[in-house]
Amino acid sequence: MDRFPSSLEFVASLVGRVTMQRDPGTIDWQQQPIRIAADVKVWPVRETGEPIYRIEIPATHQFFRVGLSEYTFLSALDGHRTIAQACGLVTAKMGRAAPSSSQCESIARWLIDHRLAHFADAPPPRREHLGHASPADNSQTKSILARWNPFWIKMPVPGAAGLLQYLSRVLGFLFSTPVLIVGMLIIVAALVGLTSRWSEFIAGASSIFDPSNWAWLLFTAIGLKLIHEVGHAIACHRAGGSVREAGVVWVLMTPLAYVDVSSCWRLPLRWSRIGVAAAGMFIEGLIASLAIGGWMLSDDEMFRWWCHHVILTAGLSTILFNANVLMRFDGYFMLSDVMDVPNLATEANQSVRQFLRRWFLGDASWNSSHTGWRRPAVFVYGWSAVAWRVLVCVSLAIAASTMLGGAGIVLSILGLWMWWGKPLVQFLKSMRTLWDTEPIQVCRGTVLGTTAVGVFGWMLFSMPIPSSVRVPVVVQYDPDSAIRVGAEGFLIELNVNEGDKVEAGDLLATIENRELKQRVAELEIAQKQNDIRLRKAIESREESERLNLLDNRQAITDKLATLRTQSDQLNVVANRAGVVIADDLPSKLNTYVHEGDVLMVVAAESDKEVLAVIDQSQVDDVRKQIGQPVRLVAPGRQTFWATLDQLQPRASDRVPNASLAATHGGPLAVRVDDASEDSSNDDRLGEDMIDSMRLLQPHFRGVLKLPREEAQRLPSGLRLEARFGWHQASIAKRVRLWFQNALAQASQETR
Repeated sequence: MDRFPSSLEFVASLVGRVTMQRDPGTIDWQQQPIRIAADVKVWPVRETGEPIYRIEIPATHQFFRVGLSEYTFLSALDGHRTIAQACGLVTAKMGRAAPSSSQCESIARWLIDHRLAHFADAPPPRREHLGHASPADNSQTKSILARWNPFWIKMPVPGAAGLLQYLSRVLGFLFSTPVLIVGMLIIVAALVGLTSRWSEFIAGASSIFDPSNWAWLLFTAIGLKLIHEVGHAIACHRAGGSVREAGVVWVLMTPLAYVDVSSCWRLPLRWSRIGVAAAGMFIEGLIASLAIGGWMLSDDEMFRWWCHHVILTAGLSTILFNANVLMRFDGYFMLSDVMDVPNLATEANQSVRQFLRRWFLGDASWNSSHTGWRRPAVFVYGWSAVAWRVLVCVSLAIAASTMLGGAGIVLSILGLWMWWGKPLVQFLKSMRTLWDTEPIQVCRGTVLGTTAVGVFGWMLFSMPIPSSVRVPVVVQYDPDSAIRVGAEGFLIELNVNEGDKVEAGDLLATIENRELKQRVAELEIAQKQNDIRLRKAIESREESERLNLLDNRQAITDKLATLRTQSDQLNVVANRAGVVIADDLPSKLNTYVHEGDVLMVVAAESDKEVLAVIDQSQVDDVRKQIGQPVRLVAPGRQTFWATLDQLQPRASDRVPNASLAATHGGPLAVRVDDASEDSSNDDRLGEDMIDSMRLLQPHFRGVLKLPREEAQRLPSGLRLEARFGWHQASIAKRVRLWFQNALAQASQETR
């Protein structure tokens, strides 16, 4: 939805336009004739029983609200009367209800600042807007080029408004009261159902963002946003408004639909306007709810995969963008109506601009049409929106340079010039003009501005900010405590149960391998036959035969020793004293086990350790903590302590513990070799999956020793977060490292 077609003007508003050719501090406001701009439209509305007047600048689609006394005063500004004369005329009409002389002056300042009026001896304010010729410049092409931004290109579609009007007549019932009630019930029920299966949903979400699915995500997002905007149009027509314009806006070369429903500002009830703003999110929420139902009830993997796309796209876009009050999307307009501030962004930027002029130029004037709680609320919103938009600006520039290579760098430079370069040039020109009248203010602003930029640059690039190095870890038993199968075969007997105490040498289980026993028997027979032939060769004194038989006897003896060792390992015995620990041990009975498989663990509770998986960018900081206490934070924010015992000297891409992999709900991104996907042996599936998983980036491993009391409290398999000491780096360095890791991960995923 687009009520304000102008885009990304916050920087220009932030630095401010010193458009007046005279210093506001030297103007005798009471003696100034002022004229309301010719293109300004005013119409009355009724809210809470009081007469309210809305002011519109059609060229920029900006809206303002004034009361009866303010409207009476501005109606008297015909370009011939001074402010004092107009104030006297209003006093004669309204008596005690008329604004005072100082209030009339404040209103006049507000009108000039918002370019709703101009001094009688000055030219009218120039409107810069997209898609229409400026009053001061009849060249439409030049107006479009002046506002062109490589990150935000708006293209109206001819005839789209008529099509939307037709759809509104056909589909208007979607916003009837019964449909809205049923739709909200469906959304609530879907959210409850999704919450009950949240872990399953998150586990399947990791594959959705694979680079091979980006095209599907893009098409899904475009389709959803098209339906989203159609919802705004239908709601606007149903409420009594009209769609002025519709088309496509290219954001970072991504097409998104938009509709201009700024006419809803003419609606008398603000709850009607809030309904229009929320219509798109309601439609997307309803579609996402139906997709949740399909995902939960269907058994078709392809359909579930598509539903997953729809849920994520609709949910994330609604939360991050449409419901974001700091961007000029649906949430912003809803907040604007709730606060009853029709042009919240402009008012907030004006408040920020006045604050900066006050501090940097010494301008003590503070004009605001708001009183009570709205005044500080608008001020806080202004600074919050500036911070957010700067973040978006930098993120888009970095994303463009990252995703589009050299072309992205060019686009980033052009975008930064539009956002920062041009407003800075305008600001410097205005400061040059101000130098002729108030050089002291210019000097003050230059000194304070330079100091502020220097401090900000130092904080951004040089100031070390301490923070703990956070590493994912998992509690596990000492690897030496694992009882592994020494020879493959069928597990035919279990002599212990989980929780039993055993001593070293106790028989734990018996494995049967008939093939191995047969081979041992065959070799024993072959050994006896060889011995008989050897005795005959000795008796007959056949020296060459004797030597051959001796060599053959040694080979048979070696093979037999190996097989007997394997045969002995069919009896699984405890290598240490401890307690038997195993998951569902009886289910392994009568199953085929392979050499090297972990059958169970025999250990004491104190035989636990913590395995840490450390990123390459963190290893230098972690290495300094060897022998030092390390804080472990559990999911419930409970804190434990351990000591970093050792750190492997080389990085590896093997997954040290399956619970740390993203496929098992862990934090580490992994890929699975294709060979594992073809595995048909269910008994080996778990082991094969772990062996075939590889980390997208090699990591170092560290081992942390737990105190006895901590080891007894922490269960094996618990994932925690280890926080190693303090790492000091600037904000710029942290951002650079983050993007380097993101690029490395992206390059690994595309291979």
